Amino acid sequence: MDAALVSIIIPTYNRASYIGAALNSIMAQSYTHWECLVVDDGSKDNTEEIMHAICEQDSRISYYKRSKDYPKGVNGARNFGIANSKGSYIAFCDDDDFWLPEKLEKQIPIFKAHPEVGLVTGNIEYVNADGVRTGRIIAQRGNHGYVFEDLLFKNRLSMITPVIRRSVIDKVGLFNTNFTLSEDWEYWRRVAYYYPFYALPDVLACVRKHNANTSLIVTNAPFEQYVLYRKLTTALLAWGEGIFTKADRQLIAKVEAKRYRQIFRNHCPGVRNKLGLIIQVFKNDWKDGVRFCLKILKV
Repeated sequence: MDAALVSIIIPTYNRASYIGAALNSIMAQSYTHWECLVVDDGSKDNTEEIMHAICEQDSRISYYKRSKDYPKGVNGARNFGIANSKGSYIAFCDDDDFWLPEKLEKQIPIFKAHPEVGLVTGNIEYVNADGVRTGRIIAQRGNHGYVFEDLLFKNRLSMITPVIRRSVIDKVGLFNTNFTLSEDWEYWRRVAYYYPFYALPDVLACVRKHNANTSLIVTNAPFEQYVLYRKLTTALLAWGEGIFTKADRQLIAKVEAKRYRQIFRNHCPGVRNKLGLIIQVFKNDWKDGVRFCLKILKV
């Protein structure tokens, strides 16, 4: 077969009510040369029973229990799936979301037409808990070309949309299992450092909004935003040790300062709230407190 094999990785945990819909959307793909690896991170519902039935329905789908050699959490499950996959391209879907039928058919040809591209993405649309499309579309136009600096400031990718070359993973490494929030943002930054992205204008996948979304644990509290962004920056600099140039490090520092000033300006109304954030940062780590003050003061 001339078509390249695409490996689709789906981490799952206690989503028996949704995993069937996610896999139905995979089986409905017009691009048919794929394998799908569902990696269970320790479900206690009837996910395993449902998965055995689905695997019997389509031999391209495999069900795994995450090996103890891989840490718990969604990134551990993704890394386990990657290690057991065979495709030239890697794609991801979450267990409560779903793809549109022509997703892979639209994405895979881009890699042949643009050999420099490491990642192909597209738009998403939100659906309600019952899977009904809402018409609320999140465009990916800002993810086209060399977007490393843009991704330093803000994550504009949904986890379920990108397809990446396997060679990209060989270059930048696996997902960082120290992250449970913004774990995809941490990864896309590394990819964007080396490769241009290609953003299709089409809606390729749907994100389900329901009461058990993991995204609901993300907070807008200023100190938590600061802690997360500082963790992202620290991880990036550690990954880039021996890779980043002086100009790269200066860029990362510049965008970090811009992000902190945004948090300070937009999420800390009034002098009391601003002083409260500064005190929290100092209490957490006095050296980081000094850095934070210097950055928000543009020193």
